[in-house]
Amino acid sequence: MDPVPVLVVGAGPVGMVAALALARHGVACILVEEGFETTDHPKLDFVSSRSMELFRRLGLADDVRSAGVGLEHPSDVIWSTGLAGEPITVWKLPSVAEERRRIAERNDGTQPAEPGQRLSQIDLEPVLRAHCRRHPLIDLRCGWHFDSLTQDDDGVTSRLVNVLTDSQVSLRSRYVIGCDGASSQVRKSVGIGLKGFDVPELPHALMVHFKSRDLDTLHRHGRFWHYFAFRYVIIAQDEVDTWTVHVNGTQPGEFDPPPADPAAFALSTMQTQLKIDKVLLTSRWRPGFLIADHYRAGRVLIAGDSAHQMFPTGGYGMNSGIADAVDAAWKIAALVKGFGGPDLLESYEAERRPVGLRNMHTSHRHLGVHLKAGGLLREGASPGAVASFIEAERGENEYSGIELGYRYNDSRIVCFDDSPEPPWSPQQYTPTTWPGGRPPSVLLDDGRPIHDLLGPRFTLIDFAGDGRADALLAAATAQGLPVSHTVVTDAVARHLWERDLVLVRPDQHVAWRGNRPPSTPAAVVQRIRGASPRQEGKPK
Repeated sequence: MDPVPVLVVGAGPVGMVAALALARHGVACILVEEGFETTDHPKLDFVSSRSMELFRRLGLADDVRSAGVGLEHPSDVIWSTGLAGEPITVWKLPSVAEERRRIAERNDGTQPAEPGQRLSQIDLEPVLRAHCRRHPLIDLRCGWHFDSLTQDDDGVTSRLVNVLTDSQVSLRSRYVIGCDGASSQVRKSVGIGLKGFDVPELPHALMVHFKSRDLDTLHRHGRFWHYFAFRYVIIAQDEVDTWTVHVNGTQPGEFDPPPADPAAFALSTMQTQLKIDKVLLTSRWRPGFLIADHYRAGRVLIAGDSAHQMFPTGGYGMNSGIADAVDAAWKIAALVKGFGGPDLLESYEAERRPVGLRNMHTSHRHLGVHLKAGGLLREGASPGAVASFIEAERGENEYSGIELGYRYNDSRIVCFDDSPEPPWSPQQYTPTTWPGGRPPSVLLDDGRPIHDLLGPRFTLIDFAGDGRADALLAAATAQGLPVSHTVVTDAVARHLWERDLVLVRPDQHVAWRGNRPPSTPAAVVQRIRGASPRQEGKPK
């Protein structure tokens, strides 16, 4: 029996996006998941603007928005001494509707094609699961535990165990993508280790997920998305009646054993008479930051929590994983289709691990704001002084440079030019088509984002339309690289995209750009499809 092209292990958001991205490229996969139902754990509560752009690319954005918090609800963050205390300051964050107005009004390349979306993982997974079940190229198999694998030059043999019968099967695939979470068995099977650090100030945390319609108590200091009270954090999951409180432990073993009555514990912690209608779920967890030593071993790639784990501050965990999945999928699809070269697999780690590392440290930076502000209060600083510090250090869920501006600076499959790298900061996205980065989103004359012109294959955006693109297109055809050619006459887009010709990869990152045809079109095509001869130094 011929091997399946790809085995995806783990049907959480990252695994399902990997499967859907492969399917968009016309590649079949088997998607295995140990459980039978989608998660009942809230986990994430925000899909970033970049993830929403990638969801739009996969035809998922509208369904994801429909499952999330309404477009009219803002995302304000209240800092306070607690529900029994007094507010310190408020970060005013816009609603989706307000962000959409800002995107249309500015149209200067600094904005995303899609606003972010407040959404619990409990509500996201059924949307992705439904799309996976409907797609003929995705074979979703629930109730199968991934046990181990071996690989050779031609493929990977995985051993799977049925969780109901303990029966075992061997599955042969050309590639494996491990999206099986923090305790990833795929990662362990290929011997990839983790490194990172704990948070000594927060050795443990306890989550209580609950229902309450007692808005008078919860909104005592105003309506909110996040309510930061130092000892605890409250998250408004749906703007109706679903909430999550995370209580930060200060001593090892503080929640061991967990409280017998979690509702009473939460009320005692918050020092309030809040009416809790029902406790849905409780969970102990250990804050920390970890990243895999490698993202790849041979034909096996890991993505999402399998590759990186970070504190929730900033919401970078799953959102980093979505981009991991999209990156892994287009590269494996290119190899399965036959036009990709060996550098594609190598480039996955070279591109994605630095992003994971940066996001992990940025999350730690945001956490440091919480810890420092809490320390100031304990030291007797005035609420006004603490508010000034918090306002000066704000950035959590606002760092557009982190969300939109990451660049693959050391990639062997990007053609860099001689221009200096544009400025980069975590706080702001700099609109640029500098190779390796995401090109700016701009609304065209017909109201569409230019990103909608970027399909599942490589796309050559041509602002000249005078035949300059022909040599590159001919070289792509000669090497079997699928490239869509789109002429754009919008002057604003040309200004923001900086060159007459911009070649964009399937993951919406710039592969090459120029005002004239490349001097060696065949070499450019070789490089971007991962088939360049080996050479020393940074590719140009």
